[in-house]
Amino acid sequence: MSELSPAPGALPQTSRPDGAAERPVGLVRGTRDWLPADCARLAALERQLLDEFVRAGYQPIRTPILEFTELHERKSGAGIVSKLFEVAGGDPTGICLRPELTVSIVRAFAEAAVCPPLPWRVCMSGPVFRHEPEPGAEQLKLREFTQVGVELIGAGGPAADAEVIGLAHRSLVQAGIADVTIRIGHVGLIVEILGETGLPQGASSAMAEMLSAAAADGGRIEALESALDRWSDWLKPSGEAEEIVPAVRQADDRGVDRLFRQLVPDVTGRRSGHEIIHRLRRKWDLGHSLEEILGRVRDQVHALGALRGPAREVLERLDRSLAAMAPRSVADLHELIRGLARQGVEPDRIELDLGFGRGIGFYSQMIFELVVTTGNGPIEVCGGGRYDGLAQVLGSDRDPRGVGFAFGLERLAEACAPCPSR
Repeated sequence: MSELSPAPGALPQTSRPDGAAERPVGLVRGTRDWLPADCARLAALERQLLDEFVRAGYQPIRTPILEFTELHERKSGAGIVSKLFEVAGGDPTGICLRPELTVSIVRAFAEAAVCPPLPWRVCMSGPVFRHEPEPGAEQLKLREFTQVGVELIGAGGPAADAEVIGLAHRSLVQAGIADVTIRIGHVGLIVEILGETGLPQGASSAMAEMLSAAAADGGRIEALESALDRWSDWLKPSGEAEEIVPAVRQADDRGVDRLFRQLVPDVTGRRSGHEIIHRLRRKWDLGHSLEEILGRVRDQVHALGALRGPAREVLERLDRSLAAMAPRSVADLHELIRGLARQGVEPDRIELDLGFGRGIGFYSQMIFELVVTTGNGPIEVCGGGRYDGLAQVLGSDRDPRGVGFAFGLERLAEACAPCPSR
């Protein structure tokens, strides 16, 4: 054996021949280490939250980190799907690292051999992964982080919503954080308004998708206004239609063909000029109808975006401006505020923000965030909402109602005590 050859079983040499250390490998961008003291603090906070959830009747559950990509593509919304980490493993079906926990919990509910007794209250904690483009810019924004939260499946209405929000608020108070703002939105308002406009179903569905993408980019529903403007531009009639249609309205049937041949002399085909012009007229009229509807929707979206402030004040303004357009959603908001008062959460702790668009496309009605004031500014430490219909999207005929929330554990730890520099 050469004297330069390593002994059998010896580790390969990793240092440079001159004895200098190799360059550090470093952390993957958007991740961080938690050394023993910080790790202990994080674990204690996680345990405190889970204990509070268990005391409230929520049982622990655990789901896989790996899920089929399709699971999240079906419903998770543009803000999540655009950030999936897909796994290369030779499997013909796409697999991803889970970006959040709710969809996995609902999948487990839908696929359980025996339907759990309803309402089903479960709590969970675990790592999730999102491809954040600019992690760690202004707030702690990690690509790998821990969610700790609850899901209440098989219960609907404002009473269940109030139970979940009240539990999230109470958990923060138990963690020693008293200065908390509960920000509540309601995506059902815009959905209900769209349903009352007379838009064709396809147009309403497409607009909901546009709204989801716009809110994912901008976070507020005003981001939809530019998309609505583009739709209106597409629906504006061409110059040709502007010339033809007013003339058709004043022409007799025999004059229509003559008029058409003068305006469009090179047309060929079996349709007469009369048929073509009247088809164009119907299309033109439909365009004007949709354009007017889109204009009204744009105005209503703009009005929703301005409805932000203390709960009592916003509810009064909402009653005056949009209650007639969305009576169910407005009534639910009133009942939710009353339900939170019964949970011990006073209205002056609640901010209604009806331009708050996070999670549109995933959530169906109420959405909320808990915002904590810190020396580094406000930090959003918890988010959730109602996602009725998710079980059906995942192929289940079981009770489709669900509501829940998740804390970002690292965010919450930062709010409780500022984290050291990363």
